[in-house]
Formats: sequence, C-alpha cells, structure tokens
Amino acid sequence: MEYKRNLLPKMAIDRLNENPDAVLIDVRTSAEHKYVGFPKNSILIPWFDEPDLNSDPSAFCEAVNNHLSDRSDILGTELILICRSGFRSNEALKCLQSNGFTCVSHVASGFEGDLDENDHRGNLNGWRNDGMPWSQG
Repeated sequence: MEYKRNLLPKMAIDRLNENPDAVLIDVRTSAEHKYVGFPKNSILIPWFDEPDLNSDPSAFCEAVNNHLSDRSDILGTELILICRSGFRSNEALKCLQSNGFTCVSHVASGFEGDLDENDHRGNLNGWRNDGMPWSQG
C-alpha cells in the first residue's frame, strides 16, 4: 500500500494489518486515554499532558525514539498517530517529520471524530464511530 499522510480509521487498520512492524501511537492525554478509551494495540505517548497541557516537541520526539530504541531503523518505522479529532496528531506528525521520521501518518478523523450539529463528538466519524477495535480502562 502506498504511503499516505492522512488516513481514515479503516485505512489505518489496513496499514497495521499489512505491516506488523507499524506502531499506532495515541498522542492524547493520559486522562483521555483512560476515561474515553483507546485504540487496541496502541501505545500512549502524549503530545502534551497534565498538569500544564503545553506541548514539548523535543520531549515527544525523545519519547518516540525511546519507545523504538530496539529497532534497527527508527526513523523509517511506520508510525500512525491518533488523537481526539486529528489536530494534535497532525501537529505531532509534523514534529516527527521535521526530526527525520520518514513514514508517519495520522488518523485524520481521530478517535472521537468531528463535531456534529450539537457540538458533540463520536456521532459522525472517528475510530470508535467507525467500529475499529478499542478498549477502555
């Protein structure tokens, strides 16, 4: 499958199934991960987290590098990022690309998807709404 930057949830699952070395990284906060749920077989590396909720791109890249430290081609590892709606994962994607990672994509609709007409998430699209495997707790 050809590399694409923006993936729909089903496309992300297809990539993960086709490439067992690919890594799905949840970049949401620890609280979101715990209380909202998370994609199965994902790892949590927050783009920012409590208490300050400020992103630290250097710390994020370092955490990704540390997680991949046992791989021979860290920068070439296929990474798929996911957040709530696609915004943070896109910011994290740009950060990783600017630090030499060559195969990074993100779930454009995120875990919870876009806002509906009542400003609620989870009703239009996104990982959970599209029926992708997830867990909570």
